[in-house]
Amino acid sequence: MKKGLKLITLAMCMAITNTACGRSTSDVENTPDEKEQLLIWSYYETEAQVNGLDKLTASFNKSQDKYQVSWEYVPMTEFDKKISRAYTEQELPDVVIIDNPDMKKFIQLDMFEDISEYASTLNLDTDYYEASVDTIKYNDKYYGVPFNSNNVCLIYRSDLLKAAGVTSPKTWDELSETAKLLSKDGSYGFLMSAMDSEQGSFQLLSWVMAASDSDTQLTREAISESYDYLAGLIKDGCMPADCLNYSQTDIARRFIEGDIAMMENGPWVFPMLDEAGISYGLSPMPMNKRNAVILGGENLGIIKGKNVEGSIEFIKYCMEQGGTERFCSDANLLPSRIKSANKIIVDNPKLEIISQQMNYAIPRTGIEGYSRISKQLPKSFADVVTGELTPEEAARKTLN
Repeated sequence: MKKGLKLITLAMCMAITNTACGRSTSDVENTPDEKEQLLIWSYYETEAQVNGLDKLTASFNKSQDKYQVSWEYVPMTEFDKKISRAYTEQELPDVVIIDNPDMKKFIQLDMFEDISEYASTLNLDTDYYEASVDTIKYNDKYYGVPFNSNNVCLIYRSDLLKAAGVTSPKTWDELSETAKLLSKDGSYGFLMSAMDSEQGSFQLLSWVMAASDSDTQLTREAISESYDYLAGLIKDGCMPADCLNYSQTDIARRFIEGDIAMMENGPWVFPMLDEAGISYGLSPMPMNKRNAVILGGENLGIIKGKNVEGSIEFIKYCMEQGGTERFCSDANLLPSRIKSANKIIVDNPKLEIISQQMNYAIPRTGIEGYSRISKQLPKSFADVVTGELTPEEAARKTLN
């Protein structure tokens, strides 16, 4: 009996000794179930974006043994609603990869953590695209970091333009002329997204701002002129009226099918085009009064009250350990850090035109009343296409 007690006591002492004097808890690699769980919400849906985010989260999980990050897809059309609904039900993620124009709205609703202390170490105001930094800054405080930046350009079928003996158009007038030449036998010269969503507003707005003199105000004249021009392309048979129903991904699919010669789209579709093996070229968005594009891209934001420490570690991995660069390389996107963007362009020269247009890209967060107007832009344009309103009436409706 005494021998048995001694053995038990010895075993207990050995266990205590191993715990106290052996490997510390920091030396023991936690299994995924033992790690602190972090959840990211994102609306990324293209194959390249999904694969890139899968690789990013997996590489972060392998880089340390304290946190296990996973991500969940939320459709872009439902993103705002789901955040608002989840907030009231306390079912929010830790981190969101959010469309940059939506950031300030939720900052003002006090839903994002102030991470100014960490953000100040990144030299955001000097090392990142100015337009992108504007979207995460409010009252001189930082509530997130720019993840990637983009804009739209004109993408054209090189074979079709060559066969017609034309080059890519540089102005609105040239686009109309070229689109007419390329529209025949059930094919169309141009296509864009004007669907009733933020994607439609995003694409329409580049035309509106090209007809405007201001970066911060939408005028009735600029809206009317752009609506009249785009509706004219439809009336002349140069663009299908079902642009009202197409997402940016839908446009790319139809472009690949071969009955669309030119489209307005962004770098997120380049992998689809490359995989299809088609010959295509890129040029800046056609100018009217000026060259203008709208800033696109996403920010990383930490939901207030969630796992801030772990979320900061994930953001550090993205910003300081090459996570963002590797993701952007996989997803064919442009990092918001200028030095990183220039590095990626060396290996992916197609992104150079996107980088060049960043010099005059306009952030939607700086446009007066945009959150309200954006919901009306595609609706009022649809009224012009269907003949219910004139361009002037539609412009008035948009701003009222």
